[in-house]
Amino acid sequence: MPLIGHTNFVFSAAFSPDGKRVVTASADSTARLWDAESGKLLGVLTGHQGAVTSAAFSPDGKRVVTTSWDRTARIWDTDTGKPIGALTGHGNWVTSAAFSPDGKLIVTVSVDMTARLWDAETGKAIAAPLGGHTGYVNGAAFSPMASA
Repeated sequence: MPLIGHTNFVFSAAFSPDGKRVVTASADSTARLWDAESGKLLGVLTGHQGAVTSAAFSPDGKRVVTTSWDRTARIWDTDTGKPIGALTGHGNWVTSAAFSPDGKLIVTVSVDMTARLWDAETGKAIAAPLGGHTGYVNGAAFSPMASA
């Protein structure tokens, strides 16, 4: 079933951990939440001032992180569609983000050739930018945690 509603091309799509919702990120400066079974639009995440390049759910599915050409990442409440906070500090487009498996950290990557780690609750940077890259950084991911 097509998810129709964006007014420009879609950069990415991701399922929620329970598989019931999908989030899409678009060049129309929005992310959208959808019901995965019916394709019904559940909400539009607005606030970025540039194309939204990626979107990812938190492990519990209660939040989404989006990245944008506006040099920010934003955290959203998936029930209300309201913004929770903005992650600022990259010097160029933010291309991708991911939550850690426990949902406590977010990693963002950017055209500024850095990765940054953030506290997912407060939105504060928790380390200096991770540099040393010689080109754009396009993908962000965490390794799964080992089980005890």
